[in-house]
Amino acid sequence: METTRSYPLIAKRKLWYAISLILLIPGCIALAVWRLNVGIDFLGGTVLQVKFSENIAIESIREAAGEGASVQLLNDGSEAYIRYANKDDVDPRTRADGIITLLKEKGGEGQIITEQSFANVGGSVAKSTIRQAVLSVIITSLVIILYIAISFRRMPKPAKGWQFGIIAIIALLHDLLFVLGAFSIIGRLFPSVEVDALFITAVLTIMGFSVNDTIVVFDRLRENLRRHSGHGIAEIAEASVNQTVVRSVTTSFTVILVLLALLFLGGPSIRNFILALTLGVGIGTYSSIFTATPLLVDWLQRRK
Repeated sequence: METTRSYPLIAKRKLWYAISLILLIPGCIALAVWRLNVGIDFLGGTVLQVKFSENIAIESIREAAGEGASVQLLNDGSEAYIRYANKDDVDPRTRADGIITLLKEKGGEGQIITEQSFANVGGSVAKSTIRQAVLSVIITSLVIILYIAISFRRMPKPAKGWQFGIIAIIALLHDLLFVLGAFSIIGRLFPSVEVDALFITAVLTIMGFSVNDTIVVFDRLRENLRRHSGHGIAEIAEASVNQTVVRSVTTSFTVILVLLALLFLGGPSIRNFILALTLGVGIGTYSSIFTATPLLVDWLQRRK
């Protein structure tokens, strides 16, 4: 059960719990105060992003966008992000063209306005997207618990398969809460970073990656529990984590390198998606090593 080089990872689990709190608390506060910067996939309505050859005062942009529209300036005022609810009697494309025409008039001669993006989502589609997103996360979580409980059903005492499943879900919630909190803060600072349908795809991908990393550690822990049942749980877990930590960190590091390349070199349409994946892979690797296994050790020690 000895490893070539052993680090006191489980012995310092109170430190990792404290670091987890430091990572999660700012995001939780941001979620409570600012909530998420939700895109039109969930709200419904129209989003118009335009670029100016010469800056226009935000008051003029709000007048052109009309009552009830949300206007945010980007890139030192050279771009505007306009979001507004759809009206039944006005075609969204026609209204967007009208806003651009008014902006040209307010900008005066020489003003060139370029449409960067236009997106429109109906209210019923937005509600359906919310239902499907919540249902997807719930079903995925239940399937993960069931899978781990079945896979780890034959465990030496005092461990139980369902305990591994519950701890894996707690680690998942840790990861998702961090990503949601980070997006709440980033969305406040950079309005173009929104939570949309692609974000839900990223969340499901993060769940799969995080559980995969956790199962690698848990599987080694299961093997060592069978082989070295006479040793203490914390000692066995310490050896198990040390035997898998290099593999987990190396695998995640290579994935993050690819994601960073896509984040900085990829197009803006996938940037939020890649950002969510990058944050999720990083925190998922951390939680598998420093959160999931220490929590399992504490639970098993209490049970014993």
